[in-house]
Amino acid sequence: MKKVPDRRTWFYMCAALTGIAAVLLGGTMLTGTRIASTNAQTQDSIPQTLEVNARTQVSSTALTTSTLSHSPTPDSIEPIAIKGMTEPKINVPYKKGEKVTLRDGLPLFSGPKDHSIAADHMKITYRTSPKEKYTLAAVRGEWIKIKTKEQDSYWLPGWYVLKQSRGMAEISPRTFAVRAGSKLYLTPDSTVTWPSNQTKLNQALIVAEWKEWYGVSIAPRIWHSEETDYHHALLWIRKTDITEQTSVTDGWFTREQPLSLPFLQLLADTKMSEITTSKQAVKWLGEPDWKEHSRNMKDTGYTMQIGQTWRYERQDAHLLLTFNPKGKLIEIRWNKPANQGNDEPYYRGYGRFDVFSYTHEIAGSVLPQTLPWKPEWVNQGDLNYTFLQAGTEDVLLMKGDDGGFSGMHFEDSYYALDRHTGKLLWRVHSGLGPAQAFINTKRDAVTLFTSYDFERKQYRDRVRHINLKDGKIRWEYKPEEQKNRSDSTHLNEAANEASIVKGIKAAQDVVIVDRSAAEGSTNGWIHVLNSSNGKRLWSKKLTTGYRLLNRSADEPYVLYWDKDQFTAADPKTGRIVWQIEAVQSLELSHIENNPYFDGIDRYDPFGSVSLERWMPLDHQWVLIDLTSGKKLSQFPAREGQELEVLNDGMVLIRENNKGDQYGDYEDFTTSLFDPETGEIRWTLDVKLQRALVEGNQLYVIMNGHPAAVDYRTGETRWSARETIGSAKYTTNQGSYLMIGDRLLLPLNDDLLVMDKRDGTLLGRVHDVVMGTPEHRDREAKNGMINQIGNEVYVGSANGRFRVFPAGGFDGEISP
Repeated sequence: MKKVPDRRTWFYMCAALTGIAAVLLGGTMLTGTRIASTNAQTQDSIPQTLEVNARTQVSSTALTTSTLSHSPTPDSIEPIAIKGMTEPKINVPYKKGEKVTLRDGLPLFSGPKDHSIAADHMKITYRTSPKEKYTLAAVRGEWIKIKTKEQDSYWLPGWYVLKQSRGMAEISPRTFAVRAGSKLYLTPDSTVTWPSNQTKLNQALIVAEWKEWYGVSIAPRIWHSEETDYHHALLWIRKTDITEQTSVTDGWFTREQPLSLPFLQLLADTKMSEITTSKQAVKWLGEPDWKEHSRNMKDTGYTMQIGQTWRYERQDAHLLLTFNPKGKLIEIRWNKPANQGNDEPYYRGYGRFDVFSYTHEIAGSVLPQTLPWKPEWVNQGDLNYTFLQAGTEDVLLMKGDDGGFSGMHFEDSYYALDRHTGKLLWRVHSGLGPAQAFINTKRDAVTLFTSYDFERKQYRDRVRHINLKDGKIRWEYKPEEQKNRSDSTHLNEAANEASIVKGIKAAQDVVIVDRSAAEGSTNGWIHVLNSSNGKRLWSKKLTTGYRLLNRSADEPYVLYWDKDQFTAADPKTGRIVWQIEAVQSLELSHIENNPYFDGIDRYDPFGSVSLERWMPLDHQWVLIDLTSGKKLSQFPAREGQELEVLNDGMVLIRENNKGDQYGDYEDFTTSLFDPETGEIRWTLDVKLQRALVEGNQLYVIMNGHPAAVDYRTGETRWSARETIGSAKYTTNQGSYLMIGDRLLLPLNDDLLVMDKRDGTLLGRVHDVVMGTPEHRDREAKNGMINQIGNEVYVGSANGRFRVFPAGGFDGEISP
């Protein structure tokens, strides 16, 4: 892991953690592990008959067996004695507190079980893992209690630690029929039994053998509930109680007669584990429908590692298998449609790639089928997120971010790509520290501010003006090398004291350097530099609470807020061109500074920014013409408000009736405001976000799901709440993009394709991993998916950035 510098470590730790997400680990009967919440409620479901090959009589003597790997070899140790125990006990060859050697993938229980708990209702969420260390904690009858190194406690049958259990062997899965009146046993010859119900055993497989006994995996009644995933149970039955057996042939997903989904899940859960290889997987399942690049397998601070994800797609489920570069299976994930009416909770179960994981995702009623779309070129970066910052005729300015928690990171970077080939032209690493980039007025150079020197591994403020095509430094501003200036330059001694660069801005032909007036001071200096040569043109000292308001070198003036005055200054001389005196609305001044807010408007990386700006002044939202300072429109400002300027200049006003920016969807209303007339056109009791106007239709995210409303009345035209599902809390992953009659929208892992006319989900684009760029909402909104001419630029969450031909989209993936 990269070493974290000693200085300014507060930057990375400043975000307060508000909760800890449960880590879901997954596995199988023989070799997996699984960790999840056990508080979820479950419901009964009707068992489905397994669809297998024609049933034939199989003699038990004809079975081919093989000894399982990782068999325990404990030394003989005096067993634990439990006083007052009248039920049968086993002599466990371990003492309390000693490490216990266990076979991989054994089911771990929340407590001892008996026939009062149905065999398909065990709610098994934990499995033994070869990477985990277990110690013996207690013995209760035929059960033992073990603990992990984190002191988590689980129960399992004690027979699995006995020497005799070493003879247990794995066999190829088989369906079977049982003799009436037969029983299922906790272990061979156990006193804990269950009645064998043939109907429920239609969702069971013979998977192991020990002497005159078969090990039977039994599918759970439900495979997941809320945030919990469940695994099959392992019980035992006498061979003499089996009346029929049928081997399950390979090619589970490629059969002419499809297997039922419960049967497929049971097969995968039984056979596949963290020691499964891609070679074994293709033998069992058949060739996948699609092979794609996986998301990054390493956490922030580690070198990126991209594996391969296989997709097996059916209408009733998608199975995603992810393999590391060595071909080992590290994740099993089932995507399933919600029940009719979307009554399933929306659930995204992401496992960690440093441990084997097994997860489910339930979203909408329709699963997006993968659609091909061949890119013109792809650039593979080494940081998770790739955001387009600006584009010229020949060069793309990019930002890479490792996607650390809440906007924090171990590393990010700015780099340039050849727009025609995707070749990397240059890159500047900015490490752990904050960084900014502004393209100049001529759009042939970029000014970079970095606070961390990646080569020296130390914090050092630098402002460099770099040639966009080759990365050569044109000039550099070095704060530590300031020279004394006379009073005629508007500087005084305070400006030459030790200070820190807080950031940079840009205006027409200038770069604005924002510096603290002195160490610990809340006052500041702005030094305005000629962007051509880096020479200082003028400087000004500002007081506590000041703000720099420039967003682009397209803006004609240096814009700053100081002492209740909004000032536009000539970029060459500092002369005040216009000025507005007003009290800045404190209840709203934070939304532009709030990094969780995705910004008032969306900018075009290939175009210029608007010269009209909404500002909170005197408890009003005021639209200001930046060239003249004239107020063009206004409406009352209130707490809990957010603004979104649409692509035609109209404004969506989101308000929380509790006066907060955050809350449940039912707390919000959204209004459409017309700046020209000053009137509200309509108000809806919903939260609308990420909107795009086309004609008389407004495409939005409505309460967490894609939708379209009539632009004139606000009436819902179509809603994808049932087909795609709703996210309880949304992260801006990118904006809508329209190509002909198709809508593209980054959502969760996928780049979705919808019919703009009725919202029909057409599918997802092949080999695009979108991710959730939390705390990077503005970068995602503006830089994740863009189009200019016939080129569509798409970023990702696995370091890949590609260009697609818009024309190819309309042809290849049309339904």
